[in-house]
Amino acid sequence: METALQVECSATVSDRDATLRWFLRRYGRGCMAYSTLQPGLDYFLHERLGYLAYLRLRHPIFAPRGLHVVIGDPVAAVADYEALLDAYLESPGAAATAFIEIGPNFATLLSRRGYPVNEVGIEWEIDLDEFDDELRGGQYSHLRRWRNKASKTGVEVAEGKISTLNREEVSALNRDWLQRKGGEELVGLVRPFVQENEPDVRYFWATKQGRLLSFAVFDPMYRDGQIIGYLHNLSRTVHDAPHGTSDLIVLEAIRRFRAEGREILSLGLSPLAGVEDAHYRHRTLVNKLFRFMYRNCSFIYPFEGNFFHKEKYRGRSIKTYIASMPAFSVYRVLGVCKALRMF
Repeated sequence: METALQVECSATVSDRDATLRWFLRRYGRGCMAYSTLQPGLDYFLHERLGYLAYLRLRHPIFAPRGLHVVIGDPVAAVADYEALLDAYLESPGAAATAFIEIGPNFATLLSRRGYPVNEVGIEWEIDLDEFDDELRGGQYSHLRRWRNKASKTGVEVAEGKISTLNREEVSALNRDWLQRKGGEELVGLVRPFVQENEPDVRYFWATKQGRLLSFAVFDPMYRDGQIIGYLHNLSRTVHDAPHGTSDLIVLEAIRRFRAEGREILSLGLSPLAGVEDAHYRHRTLVNKLFRFMYRNCSFIYPFEGNFFHKEKYRGRSIKTYIASMPAFSVYRVLGVCKALRMF
């Protein structure tokens, strides 16, 4: 009989992790797929179909009865989304669930089931085969200027294992960056930095005269057991790095990934960008809240700056969604934000 394994089951953690990675390598095409392996997540794992990864929240105001915040699309074949959802809905705690940063296939399924589906931002994907490494033309003028400024100051980019860098220097850079960004690592939508070599993850860094200025982590995206591309998951940069340093790293990564025959570089989500009242049945008040936050809440996250920067890479923009069961409310949205450590 087919069964669903959860954290509380008798299977060992190592057995569970091996099963997660098996599904990930076959169905982890989404830019959030590798993030489902981050610490602190719980899992609904079905032996045959795939899995859902979620944050568990209990809060006296935003989630007094508990809330599951599912991260990204199901790690499963698209044809199995509905069967996996049905199995999940029978599990404990599933009655109050928010699905964050999901794509159109899963969003359509949830909408068809009657759940409100709101836009939550734009994901950016670069088709590596079509990207102009030389950055010719007006469309790449910002990138060209940022690249040239960093290059002219003597910034150099290298790739390797994170373990080859000085551990204390990396820790100090990461700690300084976090202090400038509010002091706490976000979770869920950004996979937190792990200062260890991880399977299939790529690490690039920039130095000037031997000093570490910046590093970036690129997570793999899979299809049928093969790596087809990467997500630019995170960057850490010192406060006095030459302008364009982090872009120099991304451009070198693009060059190398393209030479290897990879298909895609995802720049990830621009949260709350381009939110419209379109396509799915949604909560209008939630959209109004998202648009207000995008324009006025840079103290929470640099929403507009994030969009401006990623848009300059001229990638393909993909609408991304958030859905909720049984119903959306402002409190539910704030509960999601709390689970993601946005405040």
